[in-house]
Amino acid sequence: MTAPLEPTPPDSSAPGCDPRGLSGRPPLADTPAGDIDPFESTQAEPREVREPTRRIESRRPLPPPSPANSAGGCEDPPSEEPEEPEPRLRSPGDLIAAVPAMLGFMPAQSLVVIVLAADPRAPGVLAVEMVARMDLDGPGRAATGILVDQVAGICVRHRAVAALALIVDDRATEPERRHRGVHGRRHRDLVAALEHRLHADAVPLTGAWAVRAIGAGLPWWSLSESSSRGPQPDPATSMVTMRHVLDGRPLRGSRKELTDLLAVDQVLCAATSAAMEIAVVAASQRSARLVRHCDPKAQLRFELCRVLRYVELVESGARLTPGQLAEVSVALRDKSLRDIMFGLAPGTRADSAEATWLQLARALPDPDRAEAAALLGYCAYVRGDGPLAGVALDAALSADPEHRMANLLEYGLRFGMHPERLREIAESGREAAAGLGVDLGPER
Repeated sequence: MTAPLEPTPPDSSAPGCDPRGLSGRPPLADTPAGDIDPFESTQAEPREVREPTRRIESRRPLPPPSPANSAGGCEDPPSEEPEEPEPRLRSPGDLIAAVPAMLGFMPAQSLVVIVLAADPRAPGVLAVEMVARMDLDGPGRAATGILVDQVAGICVRHRAVAALALIVDDRATEPERRHRGVHGRRHRDLVAALEHRLHADAVPLTGAWAVRAIGAGLPWWSLSESSSRGPQPDPATSMVTMRHVLDGRPLRGSRKELTDLLAVDQVLCAATSAAMEIAVVAASQRSARLVRHCDPKAQLRFELCRVLRYVELVESGARLTPGQLAEVSVALRDKSLRDIMFGLAPGTRADSAEATWLQLARALPDPDRAEAAALLGYCAYVRGDGPLAGVALDAALSADPEHRMANLLEYGLRFGMHPERLREIAESGREAAAGLGVDLGPER
C-alpha cells in the first residue's frame, strides 16, 4: 500500500525540508487523543523538508526572528523592530494549503505527516517540529509496517505531542452517502495503521484528511469518523507560503524538478571527463614541486586555496569550464580536502559553495560525482532543505554506493536527525582549514 518514508531534514528541517509551527491547545499527559483539537487555536511557523526516494522526507521550522541589538556606546540606540507574528493555521484547509510551502514542493501520490511538538518559546502552544512526506503504493503490508515504524521513530525522537496526516492521491474521490469513495478504504486502513502505531508511543494522531491534489478551491475531506469537508484556500495566498517566499525558500512544482535539477548534463560530462586526465597530470606535477618545500601541509593548503578561488568565481556568477570542473573534482579526491569543504556550509560562502557542488554534480562521471553530490546534500541538509538533500544523497549513492559520508547523511535524513547534530562535521572542516592557515570566513 505504501512505500517506506523518506525524511527530509529538519531545519532541518526540517528541514526542514528544511526547515513554521502549529499552535493549539496543549494536551495533558493523560488527555485522550480525541480531546486534542489542533485547530481550536492553531499557529504555524513551518520548517524545511526534504523528500528522498523510499525514505521519509522532512522539513523543519525557521528560528524565530531575533530583535535588533542595540549598538554599544551609541547615544541613540536603534529602536527594536517588533517581532513578525507567526502565521496561524485555523482549519484543515489552512493546513493543507500550507503543506507545499512547508515541504518545499507540491506533493503528489504522497502521505504527509506533520509532527507537532511543544513550543519552548510559548507555553501551551504546539509547533510544527517536522513535516515528512512518503510515497504511497509500496508493496503490501510489510512496506506499510516499515512506513509507520519510521514515522513513529521520528515522532519519538522529536518528542512529538501529536501528529496530523494528509493523503494526496489523484485517484481518490470524495466519499458519498452510499460510497466511501475510490481508495477510501485503503486510505482509512493506512491512517488506522499509523494511528495504532503512534498510539503505542503515546503520540495521538489528532487529524487525518485526504485530497486529490492541493490547489485553490479543490475539495478536502476527513478520513476520521467525522464527515467534515470543505474547499481548500489558495496555497499561493497562505501566510506560510508568503513567509517562505520572503525568506528566500524555493517552492518547487514537484519532486521531479529536483531530480531534473541534478540530472547529469551528458555533453558537459563528456567534456569534463576528457579534461580529467590533464587535471590529474597537472595536480601530480604541482605535488612534486611542493614536496621540495619540506612542508607537509603545503600541498593541501595550495589545493584548498585553488578550490576556494573557484568557489569565489562561482559566487561572481560564473559557470566553471570543463577544465576547471575537472580540477576541482581531482582536488576533492583528497578526503582531507573534501572534509574541509563541509566547513563552508554554515559560513557566508555557503550559497556559492552549494552552487559549485551543483555544477560539479551535473558535470562529473561516476564515481567522482559522489563527492560533489554528498557535499551538496550536506549543504541542503544543514539549511533544512530535506527534499534537495535527499535527491543529492541519492545521486551520491548511485555514483558510489559505498560512499561513507553519503551513507551517514542518508541514514540521518531517513530517521529525521536534526541538522544541528551534523554541525560537528562543519566545525571539524573549519578547524582543519584554520590549521592550514586558511580562514573559511565568518559563520552566518
